[in-house]
Amino acid sequence: MAIPISTETERTLHLRGLVEAASGEDIMAWPKPTDDDLLLFARIIGFYSTIDFALRYVVEIMDGNGMLPPPWEGKTAKLNMYKVTQAIRSSKIWNEGHIIGFEQIELHRRARNLVAHFVIRRFRTEDAFIFMTMSAADFEQVYGVLPGPDSMLFGVIDAAQMRGIIPVLQGLVSWCSKLPSNLSQPLKPDVAE
Repeated sequence: MAIPISTETERTLHLRGLVEAASGEDIMAWPKPTDDDLLLFARIIGFYSTIDFALRYVVEIMDGNGMLPPPWEGKTAKLNMYKVTQAIRSSKIWNEGHIIGFEQIELHRRARNLVAHFVIRRFRTEDAFIFMTMSAADFEQVYGVLPGPDSMLFGVIDAAQMRGIIPVLQGLVSWCSKLPSNLSQPLKPDVAE
């Protein structure tokens, strides 16, 4: 089963056609990611580690300053990253630019989840990747829908598209590092430590 993509292009349809014409055994024999590919994937994961750290820092500051409404108030330590972002966004202090930034973080988190949780192979004749999983939970986390039973789940992405995410993530890391200064109340000394 192919991973649903919100905007199909001729290119993604072509790549998916190559996958659908091959057997699972053939696909597993396709080339593994190169060292440069692995470095790219590590950068994506690293950027998200930094983003997640910054968001957790912000949510803790907000919680410590009484800036989170129920149901988030006092519960931030137990939240996964999706809920951390929801908790932060629930405050009325953010403007439209902030909301767009939070949306971009969640949108691009899919790439992080792909490179961290899916098996990756390169196409033999294309500068593109196939991401595969048998985990319905991982599939749902990345794409927001449950797959059919007993399916190899896959998605295809051009390598250039994956490389193109790096400047976006660099910008999001920079933006996240400034979020604490955007808080409307001063930090309590014990929260900032």
